[in-house]
Amino acid sequence: MKMNPVWLHTFRVLVETGHFTRTAEKLFMTQPGVSQHIQKLESACGFPLIKRNGKAFTLTMQGEKLYTYAQDIEDREQQMLMQLGADDPYSGTCRIACSGSSAIRLYARLLEEQQTYPGLRIHLQAAPYQSILTAIKDNQIDLGIVTEKPDTLGFEARNIGREAIAIIVPASRPQGAQALADYLFELGIVRHPDSDYYTNLYLRHSESDDLQAVPFNNIPTQSFVNQIHEILLPVSMGLGFTVLPRSVLDASVYNAALSVMGNIPLIEEPLYLVYRSDRDLPARIHTLIPVLQAQLGNV
Repeated sequence: MKMNPVWLHTFRVLVETGHFTRTAEKLFMTQPGVSQHIQKLESACGFPLIKRNGKAFTLTMQGEKLYTYAQDIEDREQQMLMQLGADDPYSGTCRIACSGSSAIRLYARLLEEQQTYPGLRIHLQAAPYQSILTAIKDNQIDLGIVTEKPDTLGFEARNIGREAIAIIVPASRPQGAQALADYLFELGIVRHPDSDYYTNLYLRHSESDDLQAVPFNNIPTQSFVNQIHEILLPVSMGLGFTVLPRSVLDASVYNAALSVMGNIPLIEEPLYLVYRSDRDLPARIHTLIPVLQAQLGNV
């Protein structure tokens, strides 16, 4: 037989009042009802819990142990109820995923926020678009920042900033009179995990007929690297071009040896804050959203 939590609560109140009648009054029960709860609890435990001396009683050794247990159970229940209701805007882990370029723009600013509110824990993950959506769906992160609205149900998306996409070339090898396609083929491309994604994004929104005519899939690969801070190293050495957000160039230590392709306009893409539509965001995430918006609103 299992211990009924109602019987256990009656037992705890009885011990604390020391009187059957006062217990019955406090619990809005009859005195025989209190006695019945104690008897059922003793039967479930298999041990006597109290020794009756007229109207008074004392606890047996088993009764003392069970009372300590009952206290612990109810105290933990109260703590859990308090935790369920607590939603501290300045404490807890904030799990955010975004592209590597957005991470460069955000990380230092988010750490400043953590310095201001030491209870915050910043968990910033750089990941490709589809991995971000999967992590949101699986509750592995709270927020994602992406350049395209998800086309599947279950996500909320709102505009939070902008990202300027650029073709980045070596400053030492400026484009001359040769055709754009010939120039890019001669350079070759430095590929990275998001290079196809950014290139396709760029082409979809570019109004340059010359650029649209370039068969990017056929351009020879000069190098591949998956560390975003190092993608521009081979470009700075004259070993190719790449397609990346302008913010990566601005933050690069190789900046002086690089150039944005001047005769092709930058493409500005909106950035979207994405999260599960069926999940309420914790208050700490709402604390960070204005910070993200302010940081990502400046291209």
